[in-house]
Amino acid sequence: MSVRPLSEAEREALVAAADALCGGGRLSAPSATPGYEEWLERALAARADAFEEVVAAAVALDGLSLEGRREALRRMNADERPRFHALSSVVAGAWLLVPEIAAALGYPGQVAAPAAFDEAATQLETGILDPVIARGPIYKEA
Repeated sequence: MSVRPLSEAEREALVAAADALCGGGRLSAPSATPGYEEWLERALAARADAFEEVVAAAVALDGLSLEGRREALRRMNADERPRFHALSSVVAGAWLLVPEIAAALGYPGQVAAPAAFDEAATQLETGILDPVIARGPIYKEA
């Protein structure tokens, strides 16, 4: 499913990073959530373009305490935002996709939410779309 099989050390580093990002609340941490690793594999496969970067970012946190990982993640967010975004979107996203976690949070997943008929008129009246209308069309034929 993933780009390549994860080593046990890589898997543990990814789960530890997920615990640092998602653990500590009222819900079970990723490491204690049944099925998390299956969703982690799916999330890694979905981000095949960033697979090695995500794994390397998690492995770089190896050996740190939980609070040390959290501090390192805060620094990564401040100093290496694209790297942090890749790592956090995979490990936290996988946790949010575990059905029990999604249900506990009331997260329905991605669902179509078409605008109400009169919503466009309201948005035109408030002026929220004025910059977009002023910009004009930007579509370019491929």
